[in-house]
Amino acid sequence: MPEETKSRLWKLSEGKILIVGTGMVALFTLFLLFSWLFFPDTYQAYTAITVSHFFFGRAAGISVGFAAGLSSFTVVIINFFIELLMVLIVYSLFILSWNRLLNIGKFGTWIEKSHQSAQKYRPVIEKYGVYGLFLFVWFPFWMTGPAVGSIIGYLMELRHRTTLSTVLIGTLIANICWAWFLQFLQGWAASIDPRAPWLIAIVIVMLVIVGFFIRRFSR
Repeated sequence: MPEETKSRLWKLSEGKILIVGTGMVALFTLFLLFSWLFFPDTYQAYTAITVSHFFFGRAAGISVGFAAGLSSFTVVIINFFIELLMVLIVYSLFILSWNRLLNIGKFGTWIEKSHQSAQKYRPVIEKYGVYGLFLFVWFPFWMTGPAVGSIIGYLMELRHRTTLSTVLIGTLIANICWAWFLQFLQGWAASIDPRAPWLIAIVIVMLVIVGFFIRRFSR
């Protein structure tokens, strides 16, 4: 990338959002490293949440957190922070690549799939504006993720501040709702068998995997 283009890139709002997102990823990595050095027990739980959430979604990450014995506050904060990172990175990369300001290579395939999902839901959400975007992100299903919601906000030509604040508030409330439901479910299951919370987490992961293959073969 030419130096002039690179310099102009980081002056854009999207470039600044990408810098903030990248910096927060670095901070989260340092947090995990600190936990590994000084709190190995909780480090395993934090890592399990991160991997589960990244690959299998919000419900899996929250379920694993409760199964590992973490508090509801800790579980909500970690899962929300993971989605915050995803939104900042995906949102900024999508805009920069969409406007052909940045070549993101193989990552572009995933961005294109997110764009297709956003285009699919956009006509319905656009009718209700910001409220529709909030409900889309909050609604408790895996396919209505905040990263896709942020792309929809951009395609609706909302301001960055409006899109990100709406998506992140909806994401936080969605995490709280999932945490309340799964804590109740796993608490009830644990009263029957102490191993039941982990079984619920495994079932959620399996459902996500099955859903992934069903969608893939249906295409």
